[in-house]
Amino acid sequence: MSNLPLKPLKWTQRDLNPLAELDLTAYSALHEYVITEPKQGKFELKKTRLSRPDKKSEFLPYFDTVTEAQDWAWAHYQRSMQPYVKPDSITDIANWFKAAKPEPTVNDVMTQYGCHLEEVYEGLEATGDFDEARELQELADYYKSSNFGQGSPTRYGNISILDALCDQIVTATGVAYMMGFDIEGALKEVIRSNNSKMVKGKFEYDENGKIMKPESYSEPDLTPFLSKGE
Repeated sequence: MSNLPLKPLKWTQRDLNPLAELDLTAYSALHEYVITEPKQGKFELKKTRLSRPDKKSEFLPYFDTVTEAQDWAWAHYQRSMQPYVKPDSITDIANWFKAAKPEPTVNDVMTQYGCHLEEVYEGLEATGDFDEARELQELADYYKSSNFGQGSPTRYGNISILDALCDQIVTATGVAYMMGFDIEGALKEVIRSNNSKMVKGKFEYDENGKIMKPESYSEPDLTPFLSKGE
């Protein structure tokens, strides 16, 4: 088993069918994926299990764009590899953000920092510290709604922020442990919920660049993780 992130599928144009203008193929460890355009403006995906050449290939018609077909193949690739990949929540979360924001801007950094502070003030509300929560909420709203420009976010990437973020992850895990929560199980459920924000491999954003919740979104159910079963 491995906890390394899956490598992206590499799509190449094949020359096996000279009559086909589009004949893209990609390989995972388990499957071959082939995208063709049998009808103008409609794309078909053929999926074949490499270890079962005798098994009939599965055809999935029709996708409106090549990207939609590639997104389906990528999602199937991730599902099929789950038995062989060691769960790693941090990697899952990082890959989710890479899909949502492949090239983050300064505004994206600040919006995300505001979202981070938002979760802290919700924690203060949960412990009854309402005045402190209100002050932090104002700061979170400032980061989420202000325009900081489109420059490189690396100028904010100093070691003090990295150290603080690492310590926040560690101390949050410690609080959950002390309270008897199953933080690992709860985090996987939150990841599942976040994945439901993706529609056909795409995200929708509000005016500040924050990821929105579409109709497909389902709230996380954390009730089973209030206590860690042994």
